Amino acid sequence: MDAKLTALSKRRIEVIKDQLRNQKIDAALIMGAGMGNSILERLSGSRSGAVLVIPAEGDPGLVVMPIDYTYASDHAWVKVFPVSEESSRKRDSSPHVEEVLTSVKIKKKPKIGTVISALNPTLQDWAKNKMKAELIEIKDTILDPLFIALDPVEWPYQKKISEIVDIGQKAAYEAIQPGVTTNEVAASITAAELKAGASGVGYLQVSTGKRSAYSHDSAENIKIKKGDLVLVDLCPTANGYGSDETRTYLAGSGSAKAKKMINAVNKSVEAVLTAIRLGGTGGELDDISRKVLAAEDYPSYPHTLGHPLSGCNQPSLRPGSKNLLVEGSIFTVEPGIYELGYGGVRIEENVLVKKDGFEVLTKWPRVHL
Repeated sequence: MDAKLTALSKRRIEVIKDQLRNQKIDAALIMGAGMGNSILERLSGSRSGAVLVIPAEGDPGLVVMPIDYTYASDHAWVKVFPVSEESSRKRDSSPHVEEVLTSVKIKKKPKIGTVISALNPTLQDWAKNKMKAELIEIKDTILDPLFIALDPVEWPYQKKISEIVDIGQKAAYEAIQPGVTTNEVAASITAAELKAGASGVGYLQVSTGKRSAYSHDSAENIKIKKGDLVLVDLCPTANGYGSDETRTYLAGSGSAKAKKMINAVNKSVEAVLTAIRLGGTGGELDDISRKVLAAEDYPSYPHTLGHPLSGCNQPSLRPGSKNLLVEGSIFTVEPGIYELGYGGVRIEENVLVKKDGFEVLTKWPRVHL
């Protein structure tokens, strides 16, 4: 984590501590899940860890299993507390969570804020029976408001991963041709994204022919045939930020039916982009996209129009969603048409909302006919 992101992380920790004090909560426990936890990374600098302990007064500490200690020590700006080998065998981090609390003079019978559903049974037992703690749910009141949108400091990192996913789509476009397998296309994508700076390729779908009607799929080493619709959905990550871009290509000259499907989905995307505004809702955008496809005599697709990215929890672009578009909202727009037995089309853009409008961060052309 570079200096700008570390400073943002520290500011977020201070916001949490202020909220804890305002609600008279002694400490917060933020659960990790091994490698790949973006929220843990945003708060501590390390994407790896068991529990981040944030006292209302005093310094936070990150409790980690032995296998994650080296990584966490190199990346976290908070103090790292390794779980002992004995506790690790029991998958019990509670003695070391207690160590952090004791270091800031938190005694028994504290009020502990956490996402209660994420607290494992061992920690729940420790909190209730040993610490005699009162567990307080803080997901909606403290944690979620921190991650509704990206801070302007984070925008360059989101733009960078968007550039990388465009490179992946370019590699897909150049690799797709009759006779090539979907695995070969996936290999070209992976190499291009990693070379461009991705830390991981994440979910990667290359579906051809009838399988392009699967809204989610894997490569499955299928040979691409002339005229196939080839759906490519890419989700690389870098610096803790993620993108999610889908394009649907034609292998060689496609049928009039396939081209009509692609144009209809693109028309739906365009209509949504035209309607994006500060204060608009996710539900409004979802409704617009479905009405465009209905006017083209296509059925409603079986998923939401879009979802937030990079650890943000809003906005959800689903029917009836009241989630507001605010400055820093980062989300996908991904309508689709899926005809089982024939094929499918999905086109997906990544959008960042700004005070003066919005920016489509994914720049690779949507239509290739």
